[in-house]
Amino acid sequence: MDEELQNTCQTFRSFATAPPEKWRLSRLENGLRIFEEEEDPQRSTDERSPGCKGVGLICSRPEPIFRRVMDLEESRREWDLTFDHGSVIEVIDEHTDVIQVTFRRPCSPQDFCLKRHWRCEPDGSYVVVLSSAEHPECQHGGEGLRRGKLCGGWIIAPFSSSDAADIQTPPGAGAPRHQSQSQSSTACLVTSVVRLERKGWFEWLRAAGVASLPQRVVLAQVAGLRELCEHTSDLLQLEELEFGHLALNSVSERRLAEKSEEADNFFEATSEAEVSDDEGCASVLEPADLCVEPGAPAGEAETSGCTTLGGADGVPVTDSPIQCSGSLDKGMWPFEEGHTSTNCWCEPDGDYFRVRGANYLRDRKKVSAGKTFADLVAVDWFVDYQRIDDLCSRPTGTCQREILSGSPHAHERFVFAVNIQVPGSRHFSIVYYYVLNAPLDENSLFGRFVKGTDEFRNSRFKLIPHVALGPWVVQRAVGTKPLIVGRALKVAYHSKPNYLEVDIDIGSSTVANNVVRFVLGYVRTLVVDMCFLVEGKTDGELPERLLGTSRVAHLDMESAVAPPPVA
Repeated sequence: MDEELQNTCQTFRSFATAPPEKWRLSRLENGLRIFEEEEDPQRSTDERSPGCKGVGLICSRPEPIFRRVMDLEESRREWDLTFDHGSVIEVIDEHTDVIQVTFRRPCSPQDFCLKRHWRCEPDGSYVVVLSSAEHPECQHGGEGLRRGKLCGGWIIAPFSSSDAADIQTPPGAGAPRHQSQSQSSTACLVTSVVRLERKGWFEWLRAAGVASLPQRVVLAQVAGLRELCEHTSDLLQLEELEFGHLALNSVSERRLAEKSEEADNFFEATSEAEVSDDEGCASVLEPADLCVEPGAPAGEAETSGCTTLGGADGVPVTDSPIQCSGSLDKGMWPFEEGHTSTNCWCEPDGDYFRVRGANYLRDRKKVSAGKTFADLVAVDWFVDYQRIDDLCSRPTGTCQREILSGSPHAHERFVFAVNIQVPGSRHFSIVYYYVLNAPLDENSLFGRFVKGTDEFRNSRFKLIPHVALGPWVVQRAVGTKPLIVGRALKVAYHSKPNYLEVDIDIGSSTVANNVVRFVLGYVRTLVVDMCFLVEGKTDGELPERLLGTSRVAHLDMESAVAPPPVA
């Protein structure tokens, strides 16, 4: 029986992960990929339709997802929009049973009698295989329903770079056993496959661009499961009880799982010194160079020369906290009780990144960045039909209305804003607003950057990206190499006595624009970190200090709002 179960699961997995020529990408919706099996010319129209599969990254552990997929109780209706009711008809053995499932009538008036096999593979993946069956106790669902035929199933694979690279390789044999990868993984690549009998042609006829019935089934199931796992704290609390800690609570688990000497970064514009640097940021960062455990003691960052980037002797600006967050809500990722963890922003610790140390020019050593000298106080997420420029000057915008007013000391603040512009049929802008935590020192490196020429700014302004959570292919596309922004992209600077806005036009680079457009297809599944700094090139400008950091979690494209009007 074990061999039969293994063969059944392997056959299904081979079918579901067949080479690309067997599956055609049909739709891409919010990071979920929908594929259709290529038509077989020898298959008659009276036989089953081609298969359809949905693939998505879900932020949860494999075991809770498996339990949700196996659940036939009323609670399944919370996430599976195709499910009306179901029951177990007969338990055959510990890995096989017979079930009856009825679709919701708005989806399709059908019920199914299915034989269900399941297995935990040696790599920690769960495989669930469904096939139509006959059983004397599986009675017809009732008036208005017809008995349908269905085959398909689920693959729930712990996510890592190696899994993503080898996702089309069927796993080897082995006894069902929880492996370390399954125990430690906090995200899974989930595949749902459905092949329905082609009856009731009205369910298949569709206008151009409208999903067919099998597409709607897999999209509803995978999207619903992802929404449940990412948007309800109940599942996270369940995992805490079952596994001893919250999912996604270890930064080390989100580190890049694969080191490469030549990363597929989409930007190559680094400083001359950086090109030959064999420390973390010159290629894919070493895990220890990028992340630290939450709550762990900060590394001993070198502090000599720190005032070369900050304010006047580090004297804080006397002011009350700024009560604004911009059009995008402030939250917390990883999830914390009382905070949203999706479609939100937060400010990761500066020690997540490494920068040039005090002796970098001699030893090429990088150190933990330590505390930033500006605080992220708001993030805006805008959309318009034209490029969105110079937002800090707009009277009703976040900078003028919220940050530089409303407090007796507001006029003492200095705002540094980064506006990342993504062109297209609709133009998007994500805008980060930082406020210096000390008065601007015009003799400091940052002060010289603020008052300097565009040529100087373009040669020094540095950005370090990092996809903290997301598909391996996105991590590889974005990379983690520091970018001298002005050498790769067109940058516009808008400067006034109390603010400097940096507008970065992604569309000015064909390569960058294509990569960002690709990334936007996955944006709901991503957690993206960035940090900004001015590059230090002399001993007096070292160690480097971060101006600010940002983290945007699971951004919803449709949540973008119109920008404030131009004055």
